Amino acid sequence: MEKTTKNIHQRIIDVMKEVEYVQKTDKKVNGQYRFVTHDSVSAALHMPMANHGIVMVPSVIELLRDGNLTMVTMSIKFVNADQPDEFIEVQHYGYGIDPQDKGIGKAVSYAVKYALLKMFCLETGDDVEKDNIDHKSSAVTEDMILARKTLLFESIGKDKEAKGFFDQMAKTYKKTVEQIVMSYESVEKFVNDFNKWKENHSQLAKTA
Repeated sequence: MEKTTKNIHQRIIDVMKEVEYVQKTDKKVNGQYRFVTHDSVSAALHMPMANHGIVMVPSVIELLRDGNLTMVTMSIKFVNADQPDEFIEVQHYGYGIDPQDKGIGKAVSYAVKYALLKMFCLETGDDVEKDNIDHKSSAVTEDMILARKTLLFESIGKDKEAKGFFDQMAKTYKKTVEQIVMSYESVEKFVNDFNKWKENHSQLAKTA
């Protein structure tokens, strides 16, 4: 490929001009419906992204497991190969259910697939807004709460201060500590809120 001075946005547009649609797989789920797989999306975009100098760099920000369910928060960077310090970064969530050791792979593939579909505005023939499905609340287990709390506590390394933060937030918003813990979908958001609380808490202590 001849080296160009195009920025990452122009390169993405070039890929969008080449790839408009991803075909559903012929395989049916439970004999009922077909879907677009991670492999079919990757195959459709592999060479166009390479030809236009776009490198995808996925990484796991957060991983939670509850029995056979794996949940991940992914950061996906689309990098200009000719100027690596220029990139677009997006976050996507993925879920995978597997009784053995494939849950993480399924969750990561799910998140990456939808990041690619949305980044390049690809049509698949699916219209999820037409799905007529009633909402059903899922039970939050003690293991899920403990896993999330452990992850957040470890991100700041101070259990006592984190407990003080959660107690204060629960009192302020009139929620349980468990509800506050599960409301954080990313460690980064928690750390930012915690640091702001800590700074305010320290200032109040000095003026008391």
